Order: sequence, then C-alpha cells, then structure tokens
Amino acid sequence: MQFSVKIKNKLKRSIDNKAERSILKNIVKLIAGDGIARVIGFITTPIITRIYLPEQMGILSVFVSLLALMAPFSTLRYSTAIPLPRNDRMSFNLTALSFIILCGTTVLIFAIYPFCGKLLLSNLSAIQIHRYWYIIPIAYFAVGLYEILTQWALRKKQFAAIARTKVTQKLAGATGKIVLGLCGLKPFGLLAGEMLTQMGGVIYLLRTFIADFRQNIRYLKKSLLRFSGLYYIDFPRYRLPSSFLLVFSAKMPLLYFAWKYGAEITGQLSLSVTMLSIPVTLVCASVGKAFYAEISTIGRKAPEQIYSLTASIMKKLFLFSFIPFIIIFISGPWIFKIIFGEAWLQAGVFARILSFCLLMQFVYSPISDGIVNVFNRQNTILVIEIIRTSIITAIFLLSYFMQLTAISTLVIYSAGLAIHYIIATGIIFQIINIVKPAKN
Repeated sequence: MQFSVKIKNKLKRSIDNKAERSILKNIVKLIAGDGIARVIGFITTPIITRIYLPEQMGILSVFVSLLALMAPFSTLRYSTAIPLPRNDRMSFNLTALSFIILCGTTVLIFAIYPFCGKLLLSNLSAIQIHRYWYIIPIAYFAVGLYEILTQWALRKKQFAAIARTKVTQKLAGATGKIVLGLCGLKPFGLLAGEMLTQMGGVIYLLRTFIADFRQNIRYLKKSLLRFSGLYYIDFPRYRLPSSFLLVFSAKMPLLYFAWKYGAEITGQLSLSVTMLSIPVTLVCASVGKAFYAEISTIGRKAPEQIYSLTASIMKKLFLFSFIPFIIIFISGPWIFKIIFGEAWLQAGVFARILSFCLLMQFVYSPISDGIVNVFNRQNTILVIEIIRTSIITAIFLLSYFMQLTAISTLVIYSAGLAIHYIIATGIIFQIINIVKPAKN
C-alpha cells in the first residue's frame, strides 16, 4: 500500500511538472510578442510625450477609460467562455453569439451618444473628444472583436498568433500617434492612434482562423445559440458586473482626477499608470492566458494539481517582480524626468506611490480569472470586485469631502488597493477548497 502511494505521488508530481513546463513554454511565446510590443511602446512613448502636452494625454486617458468601461458589455462576457467547451461545436456557437451581441451593442452606442455623450465628456474635462465622437463606437467594436478572436486562439492554444498581434497593435498605434501628431492633428492623433491599436490584431487573427470558422459554420444553429447562451448564463449574470466593477475601479482614479484635478494632472497620472502597467501587462497577461489554457485542460476534478501549480506560479511572480518595483519606488521621479522630459516629473512621483499596490496586482492578477472560470465560481469574483469597488469608492469619497490633494489621494488609494489584492488572493485559494498537499 505504501509503495502504491509513493508511485501515485511520484506520478502526480510528474504531471504537475509537465503542466508547469507547458505553461512556461506558452508564457515564453506570449512574452516574446508582448515584450517586443512593450519595447516598441517604451521607445515611442518619449517621442509621443514630446509631441503632445500632458493635458492632451489626459484627454486620451479619459477616452481609453471610457472605452475600457464599455468593453465588458461588448459580448456580455460570453466570449470568456469560448475556451471551455469540450468540442468546437459548442465553442463556435458561443463565438457566434458573442459576435451577434457585439454588433447589437455597437449599434446601441451609436444611438445613445447624441443624448448624453457631450455632457459626459464635458464633466470629465475632455470635451475635445466630442468633435471625433464616432471613433468611440468604432474602437469599441474593434476591442470586442479582438477579445472574441483572442479567446478562440486560446482555445486552439495559438499563443504565437496572439503574440504577433501584440506587435502589430503597438506598431499601428504608435505610428498613428506620432505621424498625426507631427502633422499638427492634436488631440485627434492620440485618439486615432488608440483606435488603430485596437484594430491592429483583428485582421491577422481573422486570417489565421478563417479556415476554422468556415469548417465550423455547419454547426451554427439557433437552437445551439440559445442553448449555449443559457448554459453559460453565469458569465453575463456574474462576470459582466464583476468585469465592469473591475474596470470601473481600475479607471476610477483617472476619471476622478479628470473631474477633480483637471486634464493636466490626469495626463501625469495616466503616463505613470501606463509605464507601470508595462511589466504588469507584459507578464500578467501572458502568464494569465497560459495558466488559464493549462488549468482548463487539467479540469476542476484535479484541484490538488491546480493548487500546487497556482502556488508555484505566484511565488515565481513575486520573486520576479520585487526588485523592479523597488527600483521604481526609489528612483521613479528621476527616471521619468530623464526619459520623458522635464514636464513629466510629476508622473514619476505618482509612479513611486503606485509601485506597492502594483506589486500586489502583479502576483494576483494572472491566476484569478483562470481559477474562477475552471471552478465555475463567477459569483465569487463578483464579490471580490464589489469589495474592491467599495474600498476605492470610499477612498475617493474621503478625498472629496476632506478636499485632499492629488498626492494624498493617491497614497490612500495605493494602500487600499494593496490590501484588496491580499484579501482577494486568499479568496482565490479558498475557491480551490483543499488543504495544501503535504510534501512527501
């Protein structure tokens, strides 16, 4: 019996190592493309910050924030479930359902904007966007379509294709911003460049998977569309509000700063968030996609394997991220001044303040979505986002009533968000609902 247990444990460790190697291999593919894209962004951002003023960058941040807030509604989060079905028949119907919803919500944005768009932009110190309002629904459609195609790519484990789109997106967006800015089209160049960024990967993914879609078109039926919509109803029921709350709480600082402190301070904050998000987005997005793809294959019937894999990935993320964030904390203002110019010193101060909470985010973000989806705990992620939104809302209410400065507000925000990530990590491990496997 003891010999049998040893064999079983040895086999389990072998499976765990194989799964981890598979994740690492896919992570390398994603980071390769994302890394090149981030290098392009890092090289071109100092050029962009010397073409556009902080106030104009603040306008861009409002545009990006509004786009992000609308994005979860593009497919009602049905697209997130595309990698989960065991066969392409169900998955393709989910893909088609997501696309139908995307088309409908895009038309809705065109219809709604004339009634409230101008007033909203005016209150957020970004009335200049109104002149180019048509870019909003076009970029929204591109964001939704890219999400659908990316989820299909994850299902097929086509990580190289996803990586290539990241490079295409960054090249298209940066080139558009620089060229249009040099032509004097400000802030239109920033808005158009962001739209090109969102559209950059769509054509490549469509070309990559057009044969797949043609092959699966025969499975498209109204009955299956209806069935897939009902079977995965928890995604719009729980993931939609949780995704919206996640984005809302993430974009609330920029929107609050735009409303309270004006476009120039918002531009400074936007640059600091953008630069800090480079390592977070590069590693977290890549690790998260590879992790999700791997544990989807493992399935919820092997929680011990998922637990040990999750703990291992989180430990590596923390060790990998600690030193870079310490450097930002110590030298942030000096780094921003040298790289982006004298006008952006304040962005470096903001980056120093935000570094601690982003370290916590770096460890938590890659594992949360995958665990929730595989264990079908959409209601739990909604609770997590309600907690997060409540904390951040309380912070900005405190800032408003106490008339705090931008610096004081950001310090409290960073501390509150770090606490949230620590709480959320504990909840994610509770989802797996097992005791940590004993070492043998």
